[in-house]
Amino acid sequence: MILAGIDEAGYGPTLGPLVVSVSYFRVPETGPASDCGSAGSPDLWKLLQAAVCRKPDGLRAPVDDSKKLFHQEKGLRDLEEGALPFLCVRSGVVPRTLRSLLRTVANRGEEDAGSAAPDSYLDAYPWYRGRDVDLPLDTFANVVHRRARSLAGALAECGVEFLGMAACPVEVIEFNRGLLETENKALVSFRAVTGFIHALWKAYPDEAVDVLVDRQGGRMRYARHLYDRVSPRSIRIEEETEEISAYLLRRPSQGARSTFRVTFATGCEERCLAVALASMVSKYVREAHMALFNRYWREHQADLKPTAGYSTDARRFLADILPLRARLGIDDSVLVRRR
Repeated sequence: MILAGIDEAGYGPTLGPLVVSVSYFRVPETGPASDCGSAGSPDLWKLLQAAVCRKPDGLRAPVDDSKKLFHQEKGLRDLEEGALPFLCVRSGVVPRTLRSLLRTVANRGEEDAGSAAPDSYLDAYPWYRGRDVDLPLDTFANVVHRRARSLAGALAECGVEFLGMAACPVEVIEFNRGLLETENKALVSFRAVTGFIHALWKAYPDEAVDVLVDRQGGRMRYARHLYDRVSPRSIRIEEETEEISAYLLRRPSQGARSTFRVTFATGCEERCLAVALASMVSKYVREAHMALFNRYWREHQADLKPTAGYSTDARRFLADILPLRARLGIDDSVLVRRR
């Protein structure tokens, strides 16, 4: 059975990218059950508890909602020591720069068409062009490798295979273009979400697939969007409530084991490890972008206070750099989201 989790970071900010990510596993259909998704979805926190924890303990890889693991005083350490070991298990290496990370995980769907490399979109922005940032930012590669060895053992012990992760960074130009097309910020994010769902639909036609997604922008009904983007033979609405919306997508030729279920749930990153891991990857990729962004502006204005890009502080930051923006000729179209 394929268990996949999808979540985003950066939905609300004025500056920097929205990042939507997916993590996915092949899991046994027996064992401790999760309280989200189908009845066969296992609780990966329990299965992997020898190597994974929710609250950082200095020994295991912490995996939880990224909002709980990112702290200003600790920086990105917990995100790196939780997410990067999974990537190391899959690829055998720890990415040493943002661009090498993007070349490993970035999947920008239609935006990647014709691109020389998954990180090539960075060169449309002055603060990224010809630049990179060393990784890890707040921990050490040997710590990541140590966590990865423990994680590999735990995965093998319980019969779980980590299949991979992918991230879709939607930077300002693409974000604003999406708003012009849809006039709906939620649909800009949802386009990336359904891109991952469609990729899973095509990649695993003969296996049961359970996709869990943190609820998008308060939306309750997703059937029409799933039908338009995934093109199943039919969709059965299993549940549509304020907390959970669940759908069974039927394939043109569907065997007993090849069910494809998609569940959108509030607080999904607290119920499902795969969603929490996607949340962490999204946050980490966004923060690495923001590290380069702030470095660029502080090179030109040393006393400038960095920004995380969220609305209130973004207004302060934009006011602080107003004369500098004019001198550098930085246009709003590459800097500021329309909403």
